[in-house]
Amino acid sequence: MSDDKKRKIIEEYLKTATPEERRELNRLLKSRKMNDNKLVRQGLNIDIKKSAKIMTGEITKQLGMTEKSIKKMARDVVAQMVLQYKPDITNRELTAIVSHMVPESSNKTEKIPKELLKTMIIQFISYSTGNMTEKEKAQLPNGWAEKYWSYFSQDIQYLITAYLKNGIDERKFRRGIENLMNDS
Repeated sequence: MSDDKKRKIIEEYLKTATPEERRELNRLLKSRKMNDNKLVRQGLNIDIKKSAKIMTGEITKQLGMTEKSIKKMARDVVAQMVLQYKPDITNRELTAIVSHMVPESSNKTEKIPKELLKTMIIQFISYSTGNMTEKEKAQLPNGWAEKYWSYFSQDIQYLITAYLKNGIDERKFRRGIENLMNDS
């Protein structure tokens, strides 16, 4: 990947990331730098290019998670432009134009890394059962629960619902989630 592409990915991430996401990235980078320094002092050889590729891939995955909000914004902009050009347009015509200009769905299926998905499930369950601390709640962005729920597959949503309504015990819930993770 060229430096230009990497720079664009990082710039896009910084534009769309929440303050919490930026702080987390900064923390991870500092932690990584400290770990790299320890490894250098210990005489271990690190493949910087491989590390950069992995990090770029993770940032790209995070950007993919914002696709829905970008599409909504694009649809809103198109609708506003159409309404400015033709204020007397019918809702049906407006919907058709917006759908044509910015299609609702794409052929790309979003894939969330397994570790991130596990963390999302744990946070969702912790919040739903009243076990999340106020500090943890404060670190999450507004509307996070709805966003998480929309990223969960129907099978994961089913398991969470069954667990929260005492339809299955924790052991069955964990086993079901692990099976789903291993199948994907």
